[in-house]
Amino acid sequence: MSKLIYILDPGHGGVNPKTGEYVTPGKRSPVWEDGAIYYEGVGNRAIVRIVAKKLKELGIKYAFTVTPDDWRDISLTDRIKAANAAHKKSPCVLISVHSNGASSAQAHGYEVYTSPGQTTSDKYATIFYNEFAKIFPELKGRPGLGDGDPDKEELFAVLKVNCPAFLIESMFHTNPEECKILMTYEGQEKVAQAVVNTILQIEKS
Repeated sequence: MSKLIYILDPGHGGVNPKTGEYVTPGKRSPVWEDGAIYYEGVGNRAIVRIVAKKLKELGIKYAFTVTPDDWRDISLTDRIKAANAAHKKSPCVLISVHSNGASSAQAHGYEVYTSPGQTTSDKYATIFYNEFAKIFPELKGRPGLGDGDPDKEELFAVLKVNCPAFLIESMFHTNPEECKILMTYEGQEKVAQAVVNTILQIEKS
């Protein structure tokens, strides 16, 4: 039995099965030369689905703010309510899964965010940053420069929950090389494994 419940938050929305349309404005890659597009919300759900499968096999408790099969772009308010309701019943950690975007195709690397101030979230975010670096040694980390921790601090709405929380930006889907990784199952599985390895370290802490 795990000592915490891990709330998995797949950022943004998916594809409406009735219309075939991606429901979140922006949050996608450019159209690449082969015509492919990476939709961040779809990729986030794919990664969270893999994380959940791995946690189930390990007997670690988890919950969702939005289930991976739900294509709707659930509001941040509802995501926060879901996380706080779960945490009220049992101690939780929220992990919000994202990839990054920029106007320049040259932007690259991975980041992890927490809310401002020194909290338990910083400790958990540092674990993720280090675990991600082990799995993707070829990628560049983009650490925060504030208080010595690798996490960056922002008042992102989803981090305003009552439990420890961190938000990952695994790679830039606007970078052609990094997007190639995100568009493969193998790449998504490696991102998921970094999350799972982080959870395993939290469980030991």
